[in-house]
Amino acid sequence: LLLFQDTNPLPFRSLCAILGVSAARSFVMNSVTVPRLPAEAVGGICKLTDSQGEGMTINVEYNQLDPLLKTTPAGGDVADSTGFSPYPGNINVLVFRVPEMAERLAATGGIVPEFVNPKWADAEKSKFKSPTRLESLMQDFPRLCKKE
Repeated sequence: LLLFQDTNPLPFRSLCAILGVSAARSFVMNSVTVPRLPAEAVGGICKLTDSQGEGMTINVEYNQLDPLLKTTPAGGDVADSTGFSPYPGNINVLVFRVPEMAERLAATGGIVPEFVNPKWADAEKSKFKSPTRLESLMQDFPRLCKKE
């Protein structure tokens, strides 16, 4: 299953490659990424590891990435020797292997992780710019997967 944003036609050039790599490596999910500047308003693909050493590769939204990285030895979202962030930008072109996706959605009853993403009108975060809504992200699918 291939998902893409209809407002971004450029990734069509990469579709054969992402489908081929995803099939050849038996990826349950794969993402197309682009080089990303530190603090750029694009989610970053990261490998997150918990205190037990278990890890997952997942998108971290741009408004959460720098605060998360400030808690690590990296000290924040900073450029590497290339001038780009070491966390490539997620452009929401996603490939899913359907049997595993269907199995995980069946196991969770279709319930997926949700979050609230308020848009603030002021720096003090005391006034909403627009109504806040409950959201879920298709790129959060790895959070539903078990280690295999």
